[in-house]
Amino acid sequence: MNWCKKSATVGAAWLVRDSRGWIQEHSRRSFSSISSVLDAKLAVFLWVIESMTSLKKNKVVFVSDFQDMVDAVLHPIHWPALQFQAFELRVALQDLEVWNLQVVVRGSLRGVSFITQSVNNLGLWQSYVAAGHPRWLDLLFVDERAPSL
Repeated sequence: MNWCKKSATVGAAWLVRDSRGWIQEHSRRSFSSISSVLDAKLAVFLWVIESMTSLKKNKVVFVSDFQDMVDAVLHPIHWPALQFQAFELRVALQDLEVWNLQVVVRGSLRGVSFITQSVNNLGLWQSYVAAGHPRWLDLLFVDERAPSL
């Protein structure tokens, strides 16, 4: 996620990998009028869940660097300030057969990070879903594979 406070815009992206770690599809989206980083995280997370549901991905491992949101969903009693966000995410997750939330350090999300930055840094506002990885990031993704889970 790439949130720009000045313009209140957010660049978001997701990748779908198969069990071997190969990228099957990806998407980018821009959001506008997002006034806080917390609102940005919620909008992005809900969009990703909705996308997986729409694409009939019923068994999903969500990997992000949203430590606070993941903790709020998994341990809501410890995150009373994020009660609303956690509830909204749990409701959305109910549409999936099996789901898991994992937190990783931002540096391990380089590919997605470049895609999200393209919204605010390059002005690429158009949202899309496409097969495979973005061709303009071929060198980054050519040999990259996620570890099997």
